[in-house]
Order: sequence, then C-alpha cells, then structure tokens
Amino acid sequence: MADIETRKTRDGHFSEGDWVDLARQQVSGEQRGRLEKHLGSGCRPCRQTLRVWETVLGLASQEASYRPPDGVVGQARAVFAFRRPQGLLGRVAKSVSLVFDSFRQPLPVGVRSAGGSSRQLLYKAGRYLIMLRVEPAAGSDRMSVVGQILDEENPQRALEDLAVLALSGDETIERTLTNRLGEFQLEPGLSGSLRISVGVPEVGSVSVPVPVAGATGWDEAGREGARGSGRKAKPRHP
Repeated sequence: MADIETRKTRDGHFSEGDWVDLARQQVSGEQRGRLEKHLGSGCRPCRQTLRVWETVLGLASQEASYRPPDGVVGQARAVFAFRRPQGLLGRVAKSVSLVFDSFRQPLPVGVRSAGGSSRQLLYKAGRYLIMLRVEPAAGSDRMSVVGQILDEENPQRALEDLAVLALSGDETIERTLTNRLGEFQLEPGLSGSLRISVGVPEVGSVSVPVPVAGATGWDEAGREGARGSGRKAKPRHP
C-alpha cells in the first residue's frame, strides 16, 4: 500500500489502507504530510480509524510476550506424554525385557570381583531399546542415571522431548526430557524402589527398575522384571 499514491475518497476522507500504512510507518514524506494535514483539519472519523489500527498493531507487537516459559512447556509435554492413547504396539507388547546387564557378565579367570562403580543395562520394549548407565554421583548421596532411547528399526529417528521420570514407589522424584538424540540424564536420590519411567512412542509408559549401589555393592533391583503395560503414570511434582 505504501507505493500507491495517497488519494481521498469521494466523501473527502482518506482510505482505510492509507491509515494502515501510516500506523505501520510505511508512507513517504509527501503522503505523511497529506495525512497529518487532514488530521489537523479536525476529521474525527479518520482520526478514529488511525487510532483503531494503531491499537491493533500495538497488540500484535506484544504477541511474542504471550509465549509460555520453556519450563512450563516441558512440564505440559511430560504430563500429556503419559496420557496419550495407547497404540497397537503397546497392547501387543505386554512386558519389557532385560537383554543385557553388565553385573551378570562372567568375570575373567582369576578375578574375584569386578570392582566397577558403574553398571550398564539394556532393556527392549517392542522395537525400542532403553540403555542405562547407573553409578553413584560423585560427592553426593544420589545416583547418576544416564540413558538413551533408540528405535531399533530406525536408529536415525529423532526421539526428542520424550518424558523421563525417576520414580520412588508411586512418587515422582525427578523428571527430564530426552534431547534430539534420545539421551537423558537424571540424578535421583537413593531409593530401594527406584524406577525409570519413559513415555515410549506407540507403547506408552514403560517402567524399568534401577539398581542402587550401596556400601555392600549393588542391590538386586536390576534383576527384577521390567514393566511395560502401557499404563499411564501420574507425574507429580516432588
């Protein structure tokens, strides 16, 4: 509109487009002079039209400020991830299997104790793999749980923003989201019933036990069966 010569309508007023251009500061110096001169003549209808468009553009310029904080968006995604309808794969996959546990591997000949501080676990839920590395967090009474979720049929698939919860019984003690590589990290407090719950695509909520390293070594939590019933966990704030 800024390239169109300013013209008055038949009733002596300028067009709506002229006032939009003025409100957007998209008029030439000559056009601005004509429009301001018209306003100076006391034309109330044109002044009201300009005021309306200035208000509209002012509201539009504030739209970006209405975006919710990233933390709130993340919490909302975590809640809805556990409430999505269960898919066919979730109804078929009734359990999650533990396919690898470094704690169970035989020791080399002559070695009486592995003595390692970390423990690697690999779970399989349908076509998805859940890999965990668990070890005591340095300088604290918490556990470090580093994991990754992979689509076995499509390893290049991005599994981003999946909700991951650390559960102690039915209580959520920590939460996070996966990055674009499906990776996540948590540092929950020590708990004899510690589990990691992941919102796996098409399967739903998958819960796997996490072993805890104590003064006498690893507990047996990692030897328990994993659950993948598709039940939707109820995330809570600690």
